[in-house]
Amino acid sequence: MLEVVAAAIALARGPVVESVTPRGATVSFITRPASTARVDLSDGRVLQSPRRQVHVLRVGALVPGRRYTYRVAAGGRELARGRFRAAPDGADRFSFAVVGDYGNGSQHERDVVALMRGWRPDFVLTTGDNNYPLGLAEHMDRTIFTPYRPLMREAAFFPSLGNHDVYLHRGAPYLEAFHLPGAERWYRFRWGQAAFTVLDSTTSTAASTAQGRFLRAALPLGACFRFAAWHHPPWSAHSEGIAPMLRRNVVPAVAAARVDVVFVGHVHSYERSVPQAGVTYVSVGTGGAEIGRVGDSSIPFARAVRGTYGALRVDVDGRGARFRFYAVRGRVLDDWTRTCPARTR
Repeated sequence: MLEVVAAAIALARGPVVESVTPRGATVSFITRPASTARVDLSDGRVLQSPRRQVHVLRVGALVPGRRYTYRVAAGGRELARGRFRAAPDGADRFSFAVVGDYGNGSQHERDVVALMRGWRPDFVLTTGDNNYPLGLAEHMDRTIFTPYRPLMREAAFFPSLGNHDVYLHRGAPYLEAFHLPGAERWYRFRWGQAAFTVLDSTTSTAASTAQGRFLRAALPLGACFRFAAWHHPPWSAHSEGIAPMLRRNVVPAVAAARVDVVFVGHVHSYERSVPQAGVTYVSVGTGGAEIGRVGDSSIPFARAVRGTYGALRVDVDGRGARFRFYAVRGRVLDDWTRTCPARTR
């Protein structure tokens, strides 16, 4: 007599909390083999997912600014626990981490993840090159979801595309793995008194393109702080043919929108400068990819920190924001502040 033993259901990826707003969030994860699954929220709600491997559940009716815990279960047992915060919808204290050029699965990357996890940020904003070296689907667990698992269970994730993410398949594995707002390659989100614009610098930003129209429409009016993020620094020789496009199309647009700080990556160092129009540009390409492979200053007259891995911590409180670049051993190597400007629009 043959016995059929059901394969134990395991969590192959996630959970990841994405597309967080004041009222909603997306929780995604993968189970193997395919199974029904559920997410139990700390407010007593239960979300059910039908039998499948890839589970994407939208959570609605959140209370702005509230912190939630959740439990992922399948096959009659708990697979994971996590927590997240709904985005505040008014002036509120919050923190986030910025990092880029990390996706090679190295111990350096894991050290940077551990550094950021110690801050307990509300979310992580990436500046691209999440998945080295070729942006392949089969590398994403090794380069992103396994090293970042502890942090993804505690903070929302807002990534952007870099050149390594689109080398093959034009970024399709990235778009399939993440569940982001809007067009996903480029999108906006609000968090408390801050508005964020995330762009795809690997795709044309000409005025006639979809991204160009997005960039020039629906500017983040009414926000105290205005932030933007993309991968390629507009003044870096290493950005090759992309830098002139950014200087022509994007730099004037973010200046016109009165963006306060732009976060970029690509150059494997930390750099900060105010090259023009009062917009601060910060390169945070220190997330785990090999340090020293990519040239020197990417921003004119930059304050630069080279030869170390680390991440940028941003704390927003009322009308003030503090920015600190930490090396992996916890030393602060740059510390600066911005005050929310008085705006007429």
